[in-house]
Amino acid sequence: MILAADIGNSLITLGLHDGEAWRARFRLRTVPEKTADEYAVLLQNLFRLRGLEDEVSRVVLASAVPPLVPVFQELGEGWLGAEVLVVGPGVRTGLSIRTDNPAEVGPDLVANAVAAYARFQGNCIAVDFGTATSFVAVAEPGMLLGVAIAPGLRTGIEALAERTAQLPRVPLGLPSSALGRNTVSAIQAGTILGHAALVDGLVRRIRTELGGKAKTVATGEWATLLSPLLSEVEAVDPWLTLEGLRLISARNP
Repeated sequence: MILAADIGNSLITLGLHDGEAWRARFRLRTVPEKTADEYAVLLQNLFRLRGLEDEVSRVVLASAVPPLVPVFQELGEGWLGAEVLVVGPGVRTGLSIRTDNPAEVGPDLVANAVAAYARFQGNCIAVDFGTATSFVAVAEPGMLLGVAIAPGLRTGIEALAERTAQLPRVPLGLPSSALGRNTVSAIQAGTILGHAALVDGLVRRIRTELGGKAKTVATGEWATLLSPLLSEVEAVDPWLTLEGLRLISARNP
């Protein structure tokens, strides 16, 4: 089996694939201070709870948190006895990265682009709702043209609470109206509906730059919550990044 791991600033998304299907997928909170031993205990307990005893032969890793790369390399090689493939420069992805500095493009964004292009087989956009909300665009015949990055949904709400004297942190939930009748509903309306409008607006602009035609898939922590509000998104796949990592692994035997 392969273990795909997407290490984000807030969450670590993990998936086990046996060559034919995903056997299990998990989300853990990102804790940069944890050691390989501590993550190994977490993983072994998760595997045991799912009744998984097959050996992991490879770990394929995308990380937005550099200090956790050696931790997961130690986890893969030392605890799992597996080969570790870290997505980065020199790894074959099947895409041509046409940005000014391809090494700057986050490996999670590359994985999203790989999975989206494999899904749609044409011009496409992947939107990832995490600590940041990121957009990556791919044009035929497999050219990653660029990225847009905005503050994430929770990041915006937390910044609002931290930078104001009277506005509280509020739970993330869909508002019933664009006009709130109390502080909580007002923040939810402005933040959540505003974020959906930001996403739809950027997707339309990116689609225009791709020639007017591109399909869009949403992924990440808040994709399912926001999907009813998005008019420019054709598909939602919370595990898109893992699928991209699986495809990258297959292209680097």
